[in-house]
Amino acid sequence: MRHIYLILLIIYPYDVLFGQADTIQVSKDYKTILVLPEPFSFSINGKDLNFIESFPKSTSEKATHIVMLTYNDVAPVKQDYTNYTVYTKDGLAYDFILDLIDIPKIKRWNINIEMADNVSKEHLAINNSENTDKEIIKIEDVALPNQIETSANDGIENIKITPLSTSLYDEDRIAYLKQKCENHIGDKGNIARYFSKIGDVFVWLKGVYYDREELYFLFNIENKEPIDLDINFLKSFIGTNYKQSSSNQKSEFEPIYRYAQPSRVEGNTSTTFFMVFEKFTLDKNKHLVIELDELNGNRNIGLDIEHLLINRPKKFGK
Repeated sequence: MRHIYLILLIIYPYDVLFGQADTIQVSKDYKTILVLPEPFSFSINGKDLNFIESFPKSTSEKATHIVMLTYNDVAPVKQDYTNYTVYTKDGLAYDFILDLIDIPKIKRWNINIEMADNVSKEHLAINNSENTDKEIIKIEDVALPNQIETSANDGIENIKITPLSTSLYDEDRIAYLKQKCENHIGDKGNIARYFSKIGDVFVWLKGVYYDREELYFLFNIENKEPIDLDINFLKSFIGTNYKQSSSNQKSEFEPIYRYAQPSRVEGNTSTTFFMVFEKFTLDKNKHLVIELDELNGNRNIGLDIEHLLINRPKKFGK
């Protein structure tokens, strides 16, 4: 009998392992959007470095119902899938299969409570009784990152990027930098899998860009632990890395502007921010060091950024 079971698993791995979970198509060039019936709590992603989860940059309560999925655009694979489970604040769990595809047939999923794996009759009764008074979440009501591009039929208008002029740069440089960061805070980035971590807290370098006389570093802090991360400081240094040398040292190197830098990253969430520097280059024996220090804690992280990443930045798309 053991041989029979093995054969069944080989022939039908997808159904046996994942059952009848809905398959959500995800791509590199589009955002697949999930609209949940209750606020997002946390998720379990079988391949979270490949299938990337993000959230609207909005303080609206409606934004807490939305999860956006895309595939790592620098990953070389053309076929991939994994399991994905979303938990909402009411304790319900929604099981899906994420499947890599060129163009998703459905770009927006309106998830309903009946799709929950652990829904009870009591949940359904409460949900039905509240439906008459419950405000329907519309995707148009939520401010989404500017890189989302969908057709008019998807119900999402393209996000407009505020045009920037030379005169603004000359008149108020900081205002220009702020608007530039605001225009691109939702970018997917141009660097894959470059991070440092302690436990389940990560500091990711997502992209290095240039514009005019500045370098823009796009970072993401991801806290996969349940305890909030309170940040004492985020500092930057130029460090030396001569091999087998006891004279390696670092000197503080302050950015000229910081955009959306957090003071706290709540448990099971992530946040994205920019550090902007006067343009610079480094030789092979130097690197940029980003140090995160936790307030009243020991989750301190140092991220070394190699000179090649700094010396070969990408120009912003717009």
